[in-house]
Amino acid sequence: MVKVALVKAGDDTQAYVRRAVDLAGGLQIKPGMKVVIKPNVCNSKNPQGMVLTDFAIVEAAVKMVREKGCEPLIVESDNIADTADTRVKESGLMAMLEEWKVPFLNLSTDECTLYTVAGTEIMIPKTMTGADYVINLAKMKTCAHTTVTLGIKNLYGCFQEAKKSRLHKKLDEVLPFLAKTIRTDMTIVDALTCMEGNGPVVGNPRRLGVIVAGTDVVAVDSFCIGLMGFKPEEIRHVANAARLGVGQINGYEVVGDPWERFVCHFEHPYSMRANIKSLGAVRDVYLKR
Repeated sequence: MVKVALVKAGDDTQAYVRRAVDLAGGLQIKPGMKVVIKPNVCNSKNPQGMVLTDFAIVEAAVKMVREKGCEPLIVESDNIADTADTRVKESGLMAMLEEWKVPFLNLSTDECTLYTVAGTEIMIPKTMTGADYVINLAKMKTCAHTTVTLGIKNLYGCFQEAKKSRLHKKLDEVLPFLAKTIRTDMTIVDALTCMEGNGPVVGNPRRLGVIVAGTDVVAVDSFCIGLMGFKPEEIRHVANAARLGVGQINGYEVVGDPWERFVCHFEHPYSMRANIKSLGAVRDVYLKR
């Protein structure tokens, strides 16, 4: 049975990431594999730690891959906020990657293959389709266009073009296609400080303090959706991915720490309350230098 692991985190984030991954089945990596790590670096700013994947989780993934005899590659693509290179640099992640001697690739500069989905064309980088193992480091957040952003939505940062907004009305078809086309071997969700309300950039912090991991991205997303107080069957891109055979929306086994007490109700994007509460995040993201 597919396993989804939840681990209550403490001061040593990396140790809890390791425990979650081990409980979920571990990294099935062999020496010589091409291993790609995709964090969520959708912006250069990270107020209260609620926007980007926690860098300690990135570091834990890097170390675990190296222990398997492989050198990982960190990836992101351009978006409407800025180039991937600028976001990774200004967020502080690039300095850490240089310290760890880990290469970074802007997927928007990679050689791509043309695909057609939902009546439109997208360019998917060959680094993603040619990888032997992909670690998806998602952030638990709400999202205006998809209600939630977790493992499947994190793959939206894996195709070439920067102006991704042209696909916003087709996300329920595009995201499942990406999840089927781009392999995700281990999904690790950063649910330390999450985001509710007007995500994925200017919402409000919601502290859960847990790490979730699993080999089935649909199962991981479905479990996290339940933790957030939503129903996975009602999150259309996740339900559609399950229908495409990407993974299981139910019927998985939850392992690790008792999870029931972490279930809560995230504020829905663009409710009146979310709009009012988002003003501080708007200031921190767009007005502060």
